[in-house]
Formats: sequence, structure tokens, C-alpha cells
Amino acid sequence: MEGIDEIRRLRRACEDMELENRELLAKYTDEQLADMFNGIGPEGFPGWLRAALDALHPSLKPVAMIHDVEWSESDGRRETFDESNERFRRNGIKVACESFGWWRPRRYKVMWDAVKFARICQTFGFGAFYAPYKAKMNGGQS
Repeated sequence: MEGIDEIRRLRRACEDMELENRELLAKYTDEQLADMFNGIGPEGFPGWLRAALDALHPSLKPVAMIHDVEWSESDGRRETFDESNERFRRNGIKVACESFGWWRPRRYKVMWDAVKFARICQTFGFGAFYAPYKAKMNGGQS
């Protein structure tokens, strides 16, 4: 769980870069977002691994926050899952372009990793996307 100051910073970054689906964040308090956002990587990853990914790609944290909130609101539909992962890819590329000049190799590393993370989510993530929906349908029970 991120601190409230970091959540506020990420929320501002989403607005400043005009990331897709940033409007979704307005429905939640900073405290609620802190509970939903687990950083880059799936909840099943150990905390140290997510912390390492966050440290390697701090520019992708706003993208991951939107993605985590989308998955928290899961409707269990494959179409919504696909859209969320594609949005992660597009937002990640946008963040890379906004954060790093064309001459900086870091720009292309962040772009590549955003695409790679979106593909990993697409390939292996449906169970994690479906879980919040299933819990809602079971009256809050997992």
C-alpha cells in the first residue's frame, strides 16, 4: 500500500499527462486508492518484487494505478479485460513519450516494458481480473 502523498502525486500525474480513463480515479478517496493500488505487478507477486518493479519503472506507476482500479471494478467480461490491458499499453507508451525525450534510451525501455507488461497481463491475468467480480457476485466472499 502506497502512502497518501504518493497516491496524490500519482493522481496528479494521471491528470497532467491526460492518461486514458483517469476520470475513474475521481470516484475514490486517496485512502481508497491506496488500498486498491498495489504497484506494478500482480497482487500475487511478493511485495519486494513489486517494490523492485516500481523502483525500475516509477514512470509507469500512474498507469498501473488506473489499471489496478479498473481491475478492482471488474465486471468479469473478457472484453473489459482486453480493453484494460490495451489501455495499459497505450498509457504506458504515452507516459514514456511525456517523460523522456526521443533521444533518451530510457524512453524506449519504458515503452517496451509497458507493452511487455500489458502482454503478460493479457496472457496470464484473467483470473486476477475475474476475482473481484466473482467476490461481488458471491456477496463479498472470495
